[in-house]
Amino acid sequence: MINGTNPSRVELSEVSSATLAGADTFILSHETSIGKNPIEATVFLAKAIAEAENVFDYDQAFVNVREEIKDQGDSAASIDLLASTGCAIAFEQRENVDLFICITENGRIARHLSKQKPKQPILACSTNGQTVRQINMSRGVVGYKIPEYLKQKTEDLVNLIL
Repeated sequence: MINGTNPSRVELSEVSSATLAGADTFILSHETSIGKNPIEATVFLAKAIAEAENVFDYDQAFVNVREEIKDQGDSAASIDLLASTGCAIAFEQRENVDLFICITENGRIARHLSKQKPKQPILACSTNGQTVRQINMSRGVVGYKIPEYLKQKTEDLVNLIL
């Protein structure tokens, strides 16, 4: 959509395919920097993403990921197991789980939770400013910078957040 007012089929197909493949972020470089219709390009991108997400079966994807992790047996990383277990609990008790909160230095647990595509938002708390900025690029994750002393005091951290 650099010169045109509507996206081509190829552009829409690429956005839809990337969304269904799990892309968390899209960049419109030429469309917004030198394109004639940067606002329209952004609106079309948002609409294409929303439409692709509406047809995606998140519940089945969750089941597939859990089965894949189960099949890996002892070789499954503990962090993946933790993320899938947390999502399984939220999946079973949908009305009781409103938010995932994780304390992370590098954002890894939050990214693994995001990979499970839970319906609940994920709050990733870190003392590292760079981690907080980067983790905001993951689907459904909001980074939150916490003071160093709260890293070891989980109860105080939860009280601060709530």
